[in-house]
Amino acid sequence: MCWRQLESNEGFRPVHPPGTRDAWKPRGSQRHLRGLAPGTVVVTDKAVDYSFLAQFEQVVLGKVVTRSTELDEEVANELLQCSSELQNFPTVIGNTLCTHDFYEGQGRLDGALCSFSHEDKLEYLRKAYEAGVRNIEMESSVFAAMCRICGLKAAVVCVALLDRFEGDQITSSHDVLVEYQQRPQVLVSHFIKKRLGRAV
Repeated sequence: MCWRQLESNEGFRPVHPPGTRDAWKPRGSQRHLRGLAPGTVVVTDKAVDYSFLAQFEQVVLGKVVTRSTELDEEVANELLQCSSELQNFPTVIGNTLCTHDFYEGQGRLDGALCSFSHEDKLEYLRKAYEAGVRNIEMESSVFAAMCRICGLKAAVVCVALLDRFEGDQITSSHDVLVEYQQRPQVLVSHFIKKRLGRAV
């Protein structure tokens, strides 16, 4: 069993006007989106690339080799079940968008270079949500691809630190961030104890 634990990720979910969750149809920019609440744990279903495909492209001997980045569904569901047993923090299953860099690749406006507008950013994040993305980072695709090639069951467990629809900077206090970053460890520890038959 392989694990990749990440702490600095962002997740997405749509927020519908009160009382209109099923009937409301978004029209262009009228749709209001909000990210997952900070502290939400995200168990990755698939690591996806910039075009939201579950693949990792690696150059081998001058040729591009494409490898699947789907993770083990059974393990993801077990982790979600463990979270419901703990009842300490919200947990969701979703795709992880794996980018090449922290700034432009993740749609951030606060880097030294930025070649797009705020509206462009929100449109890309909206497309990411619709493709099942719930957080963003830079490492999971190669991890998922290598584990899949080797036939290893693997999981990626992350925690959202901020709402990317609201901004690009982390504003939570140090103490709050420390507690958030412990949540994936608590979840994975509970999972391991259950597997070993020692869960309490």
